[in-house]
Amino acid sequence: MLRSIILILLLLFSPTLWAQPSLIIAASSTKLLPSVVKIKVQRSDYIAEDNELIQNDSGGSGFIFDNKHHILTNTHVIKDAKKIVVVDINNTEHPAILIAKDEKADIAILEVPTFNAPLIPIADSTQLALGDNIFAIGSPYSLGLGVTVGVVSALERYLPNYPYQYFIQTDTAINPGNSGGPVFNQNGELIGVATMTFSKAGSYTNIGFAIPINEAIRIGTLLIAQKKVERGYLGATLLISDKVSRKLGHQFSVLITHIDAKSPAQQAGLIAGDIVTKLNDEKFFDNGALHRYLAHSKPNDTLTLSYIRDKKVMKSVVKLGATPVNILSTNNIGTADQAEKLGLILENGSADESVQVVLSYGPAKTSGFTTGDKIVQINTIGIKTLKELNTQLSKLKETEIAMITLYRNGELVTLPLASKTALQGYTTSN
Repeated sequence: MLRSIILILLLLFSPTLWAQPSLIIAASSTKLLPSVVKIKVQRSDYIAEDNELIQNDSGGSGFIFDNKHHILTNTHVIKDAKKIVVVDINNTEHPAILIAKDEKADIAILEVPTFNAPLIPIADSTQLALGDNIFAIGSPYSLGLGVTVGVVSALERYLPNYPYQYFIQTDTAINPGNSGGPVFNQNGELIGVATMTFSKAGSYTNIGFAIPINEAIRIGTLLIAQKKVERGYLGATLLISDKVSRKLGHQFSVLITHIDAKSPAQQAGLIAGDIVTKLNDEKFFDNGALHRYLAHSKPNDTLTLSYIRDKKVMKSVVKLGATPVNILSTNNIGTADQAEKLGLILENGSADESVQVVLSYGPAKTSGFTTGDKIVQINTIGIKTLKELNTQLSKLKETEIAMITLYRNGELVTLPLASKTALQGYTTSN
């Protein structure tokens, strides 16, 4: 009898219990909406009409960061922008100035002198737990501000293409346009910055990712104070690949594919081909461990790298330097560009106006491409940079084969490059 009464009471009151978080979120989101903005970005040379500040080529979201008119958003939201405007809850447009941005952390700071809004309460993102109720505010597809609700699905999620930090995973809908917007706990406290969603063509996956607010605040504060994030410089190109790690016989590792001249890595004795397996005598928990360490490092920091060279275990102590001003990203690792889709990991040559093969796999490896090849032509068209090569590759149809001319050990070699489908039945004479 008592058991029946308890069951009846649970059925009667459970809707009320479940409704409480929704009521709290509804009340919180209403208060927070004025502190969130839609961001309009103009990347073209379009001339706006009289009644608008800019034509919206693309956009995202952002939120008030401090009481000095600063807005925080994602770097990819404002990338290559010629003009930036923020739109408040009242649909008023405010011109914005880019103060600074950090590509690795994907955080940017804007200054909007005409925008004022209440500051947002902030939580400690390290205190999040699986299953916590959360909600996001943003401008999906530039439609205007809206609220989506979900839970924390995973913490400290590692993403291979974004190895410099961990992410909060959520089933809260994060659509294009939500990027840069705030994510809150059910009490309306800021816990993250909506950054990306995972999806496959033709399906809705309900998997979104947010930068933990502790990290976003750290980066944002540095950008305002220093206009940049100064990190320790190793001077090595690092290849992250689960497949490569397994092929090399390690669960987690990082392959060094290039060493900058006169860099800390070179001075410590590291060379291309070294397989790094430990950082400060600790095994990697995933392939992003070294990148995350470097993302939080400073010049003159010292680290110990354990690595394998010619099947021998070796160790080097590296004192990090300051990043040279001329160091730019010159490889296509993790970009899913045309070359990578066909099985080529490449980097721009240092001074010889060529594109160098770092690693080949799939169709490219089948065709005979190998590490060290220097590509100089595609279908008799000279190429000097990765961008030029990908421009030509993007013109190929699925069934077309490109003939690539390259230097190997001082000799000219010509190899076919195409999709696996196009290469079926293709033979070379010997």
